[in-house]
Amino acid sequence: MRLKSKLKLLLLLLAITSVSYAQNRNSIGANFMYGATMAATQGAYQGIGLNYNINVANSEAEWTSMLNVENITIDATLYNMGGVSGGNALTAFNPKFRETGYFGTHVALSGGLDIRLLNANGFKVLFAPGLGLLYSTKDYGTTGGVNQVMGGRLNIISSAKLKLVFPVTYNTSLQIGAVVAHSSNSNTSKPNVGLNKIESFIGITHGLSSAPTRTHAPKFNLGKNALAFEFIGGYTGQITTGFYQLNGVNLQLDKSFRKSATPIFKAGLSASFSRYVNHVLGLKVGTDLVYSSKTSPLGSATSDTARFIQTFQGNYTPVYSHVNVGVNAGVDLRLGRMVFSGSYGYFLGGYERYIYTQTGTNKFVYGRMFYSTVSAKYFITPKIALAAKSYLNNFGGVGVQVGI
Repeated sequence: MRLKSKLKLLLLLLAITSVSYAQNRNSIGANFMYGATMAATQGAYQGIGLNYNINVANSEAEWTSMLNVENITIDATLYNMGGVSGGNALTAFNPKFRETGYFGTHVALSGGLDIRLLNANGFKVLFAPGLGLLYSTKDYGTTGGVNQVMGGRLNIISSAKLKLVFPVTYNTSLQIGAVVAHSSNSNTSKPNVGLNKIESFIGITHGLSSAPTRTHAPKFNLGKNALAFEFIGGYTGQITTGFYQLNGVNLQLDKSFRKSATPIFKAGLSASFSRYVNHVLGLKVGTDLVYSSKTSPLGSATSDTARFIQTFQGNYTPVYSHVNVGVNAGVDLRLGRMVFSGSYGYFLGGYERYIYTQTGTNKFVYGRMFYSTVSAKYFITPKIALAAKSYLNNFGGVGVQVGI
């Protein structure tokens, strides 16, 4: 009996060792998703996704070890959104929103990280943030104006996943988990409520070739403190005039105002100083100079509600000048050549906006506004980066950053 017990223990240890060794491998996987939309929609959807995972557990890069990154992931996902329809707020505005099929099919391509929270003999808990692009086969322009959520076909998708990984064999593991995701078009087209989703998934991954026992970090060093200038060019697309957002839903009070409108060119010139507290996290302060090719035709005071609705183009339509100045503070997250940034600021100039109150006393106001930005930059040299940036609820664009 003792010999059998020792033999069983030896086999168990060998199995655990084998599984542990198999963890440091590049892998491919497939997932099945089932989820529900949130906020302005209702109903369920399904999806299937494929992923390729590049193992960086043995990388010498400082950011991967500091964040405990196990994989860099690439995901391609196909969603069937045919069962989704408008939520209560939308159906109260228009009964057509109760019908399904307004969201068609979505295709998403995104990149992300698997950050290891727990590893217990092959069982892992991973936190996986991701960012990418989502293409919708149906939008506002292809549904007769019924789809108030997806204003444009091309959207940005951001997500956060929690994965539980169970080893099955030397090469194979089972994954289950949950995802929260948001998709919107950064105001490059109207309307732009955006689509929020929460979903569960189950999938399988299969290990490929083993990752190198030790990979050397590339000789690429960004400065510890950085003064940088960034230029972004983009636009706010306008399908129709007369749109504004009421309690999270894009509405149009009078259909007589529904007419084609030329996209509004916008641009941002930013100067910022970042000080890094370690190899990953930086704190930054800066200023934004934002240009809009269109200003409000109504000035800073009007009682003409109909004219306001007819000409209103969003909360960030400048009133006094084509150029507005903002001051901001934020953070940088440096992941090798990739740097993700977020900031919160205050515009010193005036913008027009519509305020919804729970008491029903809705009003049009003009004045200074807070704003926020998110951006992603890829450094092609230690001083020059390609950048994509969104001034949230204002506009999005692409450009370049130059450091000093």
